[in-house]
Amino acid sequence: MIHTKRDNNITCINGIFSRPKRLYRVIILSITLISASLLSAQKTIPTPNPIRQNHAYIPLSDSAIYALIDSLERDHERKKRRIFEKELAEGYLPLGAISLRVNRLINYNSYEGFKPVLGLKTNQHLSGNYSVGGFYSRSIKSKDNNYGAFVQFFFNPQKSDKLELAFQKDLNETGFFSFLDAYSAFSDERFRMFSTESVDLSKQISLSYTGQLSSNLRTEWSYNYTELAPMLYYPFLTNNQLVLPELKGHEAALRMKWQTPRDDSISQTDSQIVPALWANIRYAKGNSSLPYDYLGLETQLETSLRLSNSLTSSLRLTAGNVSGDLKASHLYSAFGTRGNLIGLESRYSLATMRPAEFAAGTFALAFVRASLQTGTKKEKGFKPLIIFSSSAGWANIPNSFKGHIATFNKGYYESGIYFADLLKHSILSYGIAFHYRYGPYQLQEHIDNLAIKIGLSVKL
Repeated sequence: MIHTKRDNNITCINGIFSRPKRLYRVIILSITLISASLLSAQKTIPTPNPIRQNHAYIPLSDSAIYALIDSLERDHERKKRRIFEKELAEGYLPLGAISLRVNRLINYNSYEGFKPVLGLKTNQHLSGNYSVGGFYSRSIKSKDNNYGAFVQFFFNPQKSDKLELAFQKDLNETGFFSFLDAYSAFSDERFRMFSTESVDLSKQISLSYTGQLSSNLRTEWSYNYTELAPMLYYPFLTNNQLVLPELKGHEAALRMKWQTPRDDSISQTDSQIVPALWANIRYAKGNSSLPYDYLGLETQLETSLRLSNSLTSSLRLTAGNVSGDLKASHLYSAFGTRGNLIGLESRYSLATMRPAEFAAGTFALAFVRASLQTGTKKEKGFKPLIIFSSSAGWANIPNSFKGHIATFNKGYYESGIYFADLLKHSILSYGIAFHYRYGPYQLQEHIDNLAIKIGLSVKL
């Protein structure tokens, strides 16, 4: 009689260990490396009868070898999972050796209409030393074709140090600037693009090096040559006689981010401050045909304090200054996101200010939030997150633009409440927010001061 016992894909038949042939093929190369003593031991195995012909026999002395192979298989699966999580954190979905950019599949703004983007790149399944990628999009309303390509070279397995050469032709929001790794790929801050009304056509060639100088400090050194053309007359202009020329020039920049890692060993009921600090230094110079010359400095501080397991407070301060021989296209103007009464919630933007309603050469913004998690004692059920927010801003413009450009040098104020996690489906969570504008720039009609935002968050 034959007695069988199956455990972890290994079968014991009358005291002889075996595993299915399909798994045996995976390890056949390893078997060729077994020492001569083990090979001689294999010769003593009896010839299998028909009942055993679906199994390849393994001597008891080989059990450690197959345990090692199983361990290697588990390591391979862990590596695949790490690659998947790394790509997803960057907004890509790995499909074999190619990754699809999923966080930009659907885009929209008032000028272009819907703007689906197809973005692809190679990942670590092909090579961990380099990545090649690009994107293409077609603007449904404006009929523009946008495209770009890049090649990246990595200098360590973590891909934290990289050199990138890129080219792109795209339509970008007027007066927008960015910080290094400012937010995650699926953050709702990206939804500000749905309210964009004023865009510039940008053709750019860039070279950048990003490096992790320490566990807390990350930097990016970059150079680019850009040709920029305004597509519409800017809403913040009060003088219709001001000319908006096409600009060509060079820019060199240093972007830095310093962040203290969150200590997961600290209990959620204990207070914990988690700060992050950004800084940009940019210098640009135009061509001799239309010269310009300016220095841009931006900084941002973000911190949060967990007061209890249900209450968290957060603060973000953002400031910038651009000075020199400027054109209107160089001013900051990407502050507001109220394209319509109802829109998408985008954190850390002025929800009641119209897109490009004001511009600034110097500005400072403050965003204060208090988050109250309800139902902390319930494992399941209806547990909305209630967020109270207040925002304030101040700005000014260079003397050469006064009388031509609207700004908010008297102070801009708004407050709101956001009910998050009202509905949940898979990785998506929905909510609703109400924001109201008050102070020196309050509008005459109350409805014009109100902004209703639909909250959408992706929780991976």
